[in-house]
Amino acid sequence: MYAQGAAARCTDLSSRLAPPYDVVTSALRARLLRADPLNSCAIDLPQLPVDRIGRREEYARARGVFEAWVRTGALAASDRPVFGLLRQTFRDRGSIARRHAVLAEVPLAPLGRSSGLYAHEETDSGPRGDRLALLQSLHVQTSPVFGIYSDDDGAVEEQLRHRLIRDEPRAVGVSPDGTLAELWLVEHHTDVDRLTAAFGSRDVIIADGHHRYASQFAYLESLGHAAPRAARSCMMALVAQQDAGMAIRPLHHVYGGMERYSLEALLQELGDLFRIEETPGTQADLECHVFRAWFERSIPMGLVDFESGRCFVISTREVDPLAPSAPEAPEAWRRAAPVVCRRLIVDRVLRDRCNAGRDPLERAVAEIGELRQTDGPLERPQIGLVMLPLRLEDVLAIAAGGFLLPADSTFFWPKMPTGLMFKSLE
Repeated sequence: MYAQGAAARCTDLSSRLAPPYDVVTSALRARLLRADPLNSCAIDLPQLPVDRIGRREEYARARGVFEAWVRTGALAASDRPVFGLLRQTFRDRGSIARRHAVLAEVPLAPLGRSSGLYAHEETDSGPRGDRLALLQSLHVQTSPVFGIYSDDDGAVEEQLRHRLIRDEPRAVGVSPDGTLAELWLVEHHTDVDRLTAAFGSRDVIIADGHHRYASQFAYLESLGHAAPRAARSCMMALVAQQDAGMAIRPLHHVYGGMERYSLEALLQELGDLFRIEETPGTQADLECHVFRAWFERSIPMGLVDFESGRCFVISTREVDPLAPSAPEAPEAWRRAAPVVCRRLIVDRVLRDRCNAGRDPLERAVAEIGELRQTDGPLERPQIGLVMLPLRLEDVLAIAAGGFLLPADSTFFWPKMPTGLMFKSLE
């Protein structure tokens, strides 16, 4: 982790924290590095965009920066097992909330019942390739994978609260999204043993960081039997599902690049499967309209046509529209809006009817106001789909059932910051 000042009991990491790699824009990256050249994105994000593999020299440059930080003492290493205890304080819909996480090393293993480690979203080859290329050059895990576990017996919470009450934090920092992070280190072997025993063998579901976990497992496999011990585990930030600060926000989706798209054709194609109601106002009002429809409609979503500015609430005519085609899937998966959107709107209409069998360009955004912003190849967005957040219990049921949501279905808030701790894989 970043070294403490000579007289400091608590390090201020505000200028060195960054959001996870996949939400950092080129403008934000430049701003963070102008403010502090030691910001963690200098090594975590050597190239953009992250949906492709960059040039080898870009990843090599990140390794050079990391080695310089070690050589000059900007980073301090620990040769003992360390747990990190993280408390995040943030605003959630106008209220102040807190969330607690344990930063720990979890053995890398194939996902599934045998390991007790589950995914809930699909991954894409581009981001996996970028993260793997970074690991192969850097040999360092730069940010924790966010996982969820059940602490129904309260054993972990008891250890967590005991530690937080006893000591002041080792590091604090305000991340770019305004979240306050406070980090405690658990280094004494007795405390490490107690926390390890409290965790036991609990199942963990990945909330955020699917691409990073998949890339780190691929990195381990590439090393084979020669893999050092450090490369055989993954640093994770583990949050109890019972934590009062556990929050999921919606992710909305924007589509474009469709050669045959027209609003009239889209509405006609959707009419057999969805009830369609035009709504007053603009896209800014759509989230409220969709929320109202949730009380009386099945799987409501908002739809905005950017050329005309017209907005609609669409909802499935059937309560469980995917039951005939996927009877083996959990109901929570079949009725999840991102799944219905992918199966009935993107695959059946946008791809096959509006774009000659090719996937449309797609982008996920967390705020309604970002729907029409241009980003990369999606310079002319054609439609936006507005969704309500998934319930945590549904996400857990889907993962435990061995099914996956489409990529970018959930937005666990706040993100885990990059820059709190780094894990060497050598």
